[in-house]
Amino acid sequence: MSYKYGAGGEIIVAEKFHKKVCFDVANNLITAQFDGRGGISKYAVMNKFSVFSAFYPQYTINGVPIEYMSDKRVEMLGKKQITTFSEKGAEITVTQFLDTKSNCIYVENKVSALDCDIDFDLTTNFGINFESYVQQLLANRLSVGNISKIIGGLLKKNKRGVCDLDGMTYIKGDVMGDFYIDVAVNCKAIGLEHERGCYNQFAFGGKIAKGETKAFRYVISAGTRGDFTFCDVKRALKNFDNALSDCDVYASSLKCPAPIQGDFLNAYYKSLLNASLSNYKELGKFKGFLAGIVYQFPARTYYRDAYWTVLSVLPVRPDLVRNEIITLANGISKKGECPSAVKFNFKNYWGDHYDSPSFFVLMLYDYLVHTKDFSILQEKVKAGRVINSANLVLQRLMKETDESGLLVKGGEYNRRDWCDNVFRSTYVTYDEALYARALFAMSEIYKVCLNDEAKSKAYADKYEKVVKSINDLLWDEEKGWFVNYKSDNFVEDNLSIDTVVMVLFGLTDEQRAKRMLDNMQALLESKNNKEQGAGDFGTLSVYPFYKNTKDIVQKSSLPYYYHNGGDWPYLSCVYAYAKLMKGMDYNYPLTRWFEYNVEKGNYTPIEFFSPVHPDGSMLQAWSSTGAFVLSYPDGDFFTKKLEK
Repeated sequence: MSYKYGAGGEIIVAEKFHKKVCFDVANNLITAQFDGRGGISKYAVMNKFSVFSAFYPQYTINGVPIEYMSDKRVEMLGKKQITTFSEKGAEITVTQFLDTKSNCIYVENKVSALDCDIDFDLTTNFGINFESYVQQLLANRLSVGNISKIIGGLLKKNKRGVCDLDGMTYIKGDVMGDFYIDVAVNCKAIGLEHERGCYNQFAFGGKIAKGETKAFRYVISAGTRGDFTFCDVKRALKNFDNALSDCDVYASSLKCPAPIQGDFLNAYYKSLLNASLSNYKELGKFKGFLAGIVYQFPARTYYRDAYWTVLSVLPVRPDLVRNEIITLANGISKKGECPSAVKFNFKNYWGDHYDSPSFFVLMLYDYLVHTKDFSILQEKVKAGRVINSANLVLQRLMKETDESGLLVKGGEYNRRDWCDNVFRSTYVTYDEALYARALFAMSEIYKVCLNDEAKSKAYADKYEKVVKSINDLLWDEEKGWFVNYKSDNFVEDNLSIDTVVMVLFGLTDEQRAKRMLDNMQALLESKNNKEQGAGDFGTLSVYPFYKNTKDIVQKSSLPYYYHNGGDWPYLSCVYAYAKLMKGMDYNYPLTRWFEYNVEKGNYTPIEFFSPVHPDGSMLQAWSSTGAFVLSYPDGDFFTKKLEK
C-alpha cells in the first residue's frame, strides 16, 4: 500500500483490489463505511440499529470475474469514496457517497469500454443484521406492543417485490416488523436470493460499446417505515446528481479559517473538521454532537467529548455549538446533577460526573467569548434558564469540596470522569483544573454579561483558593509536574497528559508550565522516550504506566492501552496547543497520531490507539481537536477576555 494527499484534501491510496480500504462516513441520520471494493461494510441508522452483517459486490466483464490482484486507486474525502481500477479492457470507477441529510447510500459504477465492446455485470449480496434490530427495538422501546411486533415479524411472511418503473428498477424489501431494505437501480435489475421478505442479492449491468462510457447507479436505504428514518429510494435515485452536488459542496466547505500550507495539513484539517461535523445529529429537540460512530445506540452527547469537539466547530458553525449547549443544559437536573452524557430523550446517561459540570460551564464561556451571543444565557431549559443550569452545576460541585476548596473524588464516584477505567481518588489534578477554570468562567460571566459584582466576586474568590491549593498540594517539585491523583495513603505520581489543562488555562506560573511541558516532551512523546520500548507511534497518555494495579480496570489494566498509555488524539492535540501557547515546537503531538494511523489504514480520526493493542473506533468527534489548533494559530484562544 502507498498513499498520498491530494491538492483538494483527499487521502489517496494505491492498493491491490482485494485489500479493503475502509472509510467511515456519516450524516444527520446514518453512519456507513465503504470498503474500497464497492462494498458497504457498515451501515447504521442513528438510534435504531445496524443493517448489514456483511456486504459483497462481484464484478464481471464479459462473463469473467475481475482479477482480485489487480491494482486500484482509492480517493477519500468528506462523505465520499471513489475507487478506480482497470480490468479486461474496461475502466471502472465506483463512487459511493452520502448526501448531508438522507437515510440512503448512493453508488455509481461508471464503466468505460477501452479496447473492445464489453458486457458488464455487477452482482451484490449482503447479510442482514436481524439481531441488532431486535436488540435496539427492545432496548429503546420495550413494551408489550413491540414484543408482539417482533414475534409477529418472525412469524409473518413479508412480501418482496421487483418493479420496473420509468427506466429504473425498484426492489422493495420488508425484512421483519417495520424493518425495511429498499433498492432503486437506474437500469434493468433482478432480485436473486432472498431472506424472509427481502432480497439480499440483486444484479444488474449491460453492454457497452468500445469507446463508450455508461453509469450504472443504485440507491439503497434501510430503516423503519413510517418514521423519520424512511427514505424513498425511487425519489433519491432521480435526485442522484443533486445529491452528489450536495456531497461535493459539503466537502468544499471544509476550509480552515486560518492560513495553512501544504497538501498534508489541508487533508488533515478537512478530515478532522469532517469528523466533528459528521457527528452532529438532530432528533426532535435533541440537537448535538455524538461522541462517534459507536455512540449512537442510544444516541447521546457527552459533556466532555462535546467540549473538545465544538472547539473545531466554533469558528465555522457557531449555531451548532449553541444547539449543543442548550441540549446539554436540558440534561442537567434541577438539583444540578450533571451526568456523563445526555440521551436523545434527555434522560441522563451514567449519573453524576466530576468533569461534566465544569465542561458545560467552559463550553458556555468559550461560546460567549467568541460569539458575544449573550442571549443564550436566557434560553429556557429544564432548570429554568441556561445561566441557572450553569450556576446549579457548580453549586452541586461545591458540595464535593473540602476545606482546601478542592474536589474530593471518592466513594462510588471515583471512576466518574473521562478516565473511567481508573479509580482516581480524592484529589485529581485534571478534575481540579477544570473546576478552577469553571469558577473563573462563571465569575467572568456574572461580571461582564450580567453585571452582578457580588456573585462574580464569590466565584472569583473560590477560584483563587482552588488555584492556590492545586499548586500547593499537587505539584511535585522533584519530578517537575503535577501528580495524576493523590489521597491520604497513596499518590499516583506518573505524568498524565490530561494535567496539561493546568497550562492550557493558565493555572500555574510560567516556570512550572515550562518544566511540565519539557517533561511531557521527553516522556510522553514516544519518539523521545526510548525507555517505553514501543517505538515512534505518537503521544502516550501517561508515563510511567499506572503502578497500583488495583486502581486500573478493563482495557486500562494493560500498559500502552486505553487510559494506561494509549494515544488519545484529542489530548495529544490539546497538549500540542499548550506547546503552541508557550512558543514550543508542537508539530509532533499535533500530527504524528494522524500519520501513524494513515500508515495503518485508518483514514478517519481514531478515538484512541496503541502500538500493541486493538484500535478504538473511527470518525471520532473529539479527535477533531487538531482542526481547532490550526484554526487558532496565535495561541490565544484561552486567554481572550469576555467582553461586551
